[in-house]
Amino acid sequence: MLELAHGKGRKMFCPNCGKQIKDSDNFCRYCGYDLRADAVIDKQQEKLQTDCEQNENSGTENYEIPADTEELVLYDIKKHWMALFWPIVLTPVFFIYFWNIFLNTHSLISWVIVFAILAGIIYPVLRYIYDKIIITTKFIHIKIGVLNPVEIDLPLNEGDRLNITETSMGKMLNYGMISFTANSERYEYRYIKSPEDLQYIIDNPAKFVKEALSEEDM
Repeated sequence: MLELAHGKGRKMFCPNCGKQIKDSDNFCRYCGYDLRADAVIDKQQEKLQTDCEQNENSGTENYEIPADTEELVLYDIKKHWMALFWPIVLTPVFFIYFWNIFLNTHSLISWVIVFAILAGIIYPVLRYIYDKIIITTKFIHIKIGVLNPVEIDLPLNEGDRLNITETSMGKMLNYGMISFTANSERYEYRYIKSPEDLQYIIDNPAKFVKEALSEEDM
C-alpha cells in the first residue's frame, strides 16, 4: 500500500490504480487489487531491511563451522621486528665492549658482562624463531619458549580467551601483545604483527574459516 502523510492522519492509496482507499480495505474498491498480498510484501521488506541494519551495526554474520571440517592450517601469526629491538641495539655494544675492554682485561666481571650481553642478543632471537601462533580450521596452536616451551591448543571458538592489547608505540608501529590464562597460569605473547588480524579471527572465527577456505578454493 502507498502511504502519504497528511495532517494528523495518513491517506492510503492503491498501488495498482493510485486511487485513495481505506486503511481497513482488503481489496481496492475501484480496481479489485488484492491489498493483503501487498501488505505481506511490505512486512517482508521491512524485516529484510531490519536484518540488514542489524548486520551492518554489529559488523558480524552468523556462520557456523561444519563439524566435519578437516583441520587445515589457515594463518600463521608473525612476530614484529620490534621483537628484535634489543638484539639490534646490543650487537654493536657487544663488539665494542669485546674488542676494547674484554680482550684487554679478562677479569671475571668482564666475562659476566660478555655473557649478559650475549644472552640479551641470543635469547630474543631464539624466541623470535621458535615462538609460534598457528590458526587452523579448529584450533589456535600456541607455542611459547625455547628450552622448555609451553604448547597450548585452544579451540578456535574459544579464541575470546585471548586478550589483545596495544601500547601507544604499538599502535604507531602496528604490533601488540596477547595475554591469556591456561592451566591456571598467566602467559604473555609479545610483539605480534598486525594484532587487528588476530582480533578479527577471535571476533569472527566461523566467518574467518569460511573466507579462508573460499580463498583456497579459488
